[in-house]
Amino acid sequence: MQKIQLDHWIHSEHSERYQIPKIFVIGCADLSQYMLAVEYKHRIETIKQGEDPIHYNSLEQVKEALYRLGIHKAYLRLHNAYDECGSESACGYSDIELALPKLH
Repeated sequence: MQKIQLDHWIHSEHSERYQIPKIFVIGCADLSQYMLAVEYKHRIETIKQGEDPIHYNSLEQVKEALYRLGIHKAYLRLHNAYDECGSESACGYSDIELALPKLH
């Protein structure tokens, strides 16, 4: 999903029952960068600018980008790249709610 599409989706007119989409910050155990993603139709779509996913070098950069988008809730999804011998039924990731700055 393009970043501009996400921005329009979040800030367009919605009914009272509307819930903002679930936003994820994706990080792997062996990577030093993070990407943004959104849950759309029960799938995770990375946020892109042009053809490439947007990468951030720190969680602070991610938090600043989320703040500028007006997002007040996101989850850090950490994939365990080293869990090769784990059970097939075990989840290969964990989600942690991020503490984001409050919007004014």
